Amino acid sequence: MTGKEQGSRDIFRRFSADYVPQIDSLITGLFEQRIASSDAQFMKDMYASVSEFCLRDGKRIRPLMLLNSFNGYRRGFGSAAGIIKLATAVELMHSFLLVQDDIIDRSELRRGRKSLHILMNDMYGKFSLNPAIGTDIASVLADVIFSCAVDLVAAADVRSAYKNRFLQVFSKTYEMTAWGQILDSLCTMPSSIDPQSDAPMRISLMKTAYYTMVYPMIMGYVLSGGRNEREKKRIEDFGVPLGVAFQVRDDLLGVFGVEGDTGKPNDSDIKEGKFTLLVQNAVASLQGSERAEFTARFLKPEKSELDVEYIRSMIIDSGAMNDTITRHRELIDEARIKLDELALTGRSREVLCGVIESVEDIPV
Repeated sequence: MTGKEQGSRDIFRRFSADYVPQIDSLITGLFEQRIASSDAQFMKDMYASVSEFCLRDGKRIRPLMLLNSFNGYRRGFGSAAGIIKLATAVELMHSFLLVQDDIIDRSELRRGRKSLHILMNDMYGKFSLNPAIGTDIASVLADVIFSCAVDLVAAADVRSAYKNRFLQVFSKTYEMTAWGQILDSLCTMPSSIDPQSDAPMRISLMKTAYYTMVYPMIMGYVLSGGRNEREKKRIEDFGVPLGVAFQVRDDLLGVFGVEGDTGKPNDSDIKEGKFTLLVQNAVASLQGSERAEFTARFLKPEKSELDVEYIRSMIIDSGAMNDTITRHRELIDEARIKLDELALTGRSREVLCGVIESVEDIPV
């Protein structure tokens, strides 16, 4: 790593250190108010669990992308206090989606601790004969998180015209992400695999690139007063390759990462049968009996540890891992080129350089 790259990472870390405590403080205060105003103990207990879930260590990348974009594009527009509330709402919406994601994926861990539906089952399973009580409660608690996010948006002291433009992007963000999740579900444990399918790329775009990079940056841009459609297109041209690289990195860590670092098992994507770009590259690279064997094992609803190790080893031996890493580097290079076209101020550009560096790193 060059000194310049390390400097960019340090700038991003300092930016994160400036804003994440403010975001977490708003989340803490919001749920403390909810707990204090609740007149039923079960509501107080559940609010406390939801608060703990939302405040677990995470990158907070989406609200940070919003805030950095706002800072980089604003031209003397007022205080950022209301903007931080809107950024916090974006983080709460991420928690809302994580609850859904864990239920859909049957994932037992989130950020190194029990997923909310597992936690609810542990807390309330003894009171009910319903074997799905944890899932049922967590599904509805996701709606509670959504409600809290809406309250933050309503309370944010931001010009109404700017807030309305923000809400248009906000709404578009979660509808597109929902369609991406549906496509992801349709492509998880599929009945067959088409190596020419565009589904893995569509999922990467809809569920990650626009959700994580493009739309949070556009939210910050419109909140700054920006209305230039060409600049929005430049944000999109930058955010798409960076967001896809973010997803490719996640796919690689989902198979080859260390659980202690990622906070989730490194066999879950394989066991769940997720049709990612990494798996698609493996199927496309293998031929004949090897492709047939790999596909048959990958499509098994229940996979043994031997199946998991076989699939992992064939991803390596087929060259798919190296091909995917190469594609990841190409996407990072494209994002760097497109960054130069954005009309951002210097410090915000440096923060984005740090984001690129963090996405570029694949500890596998």
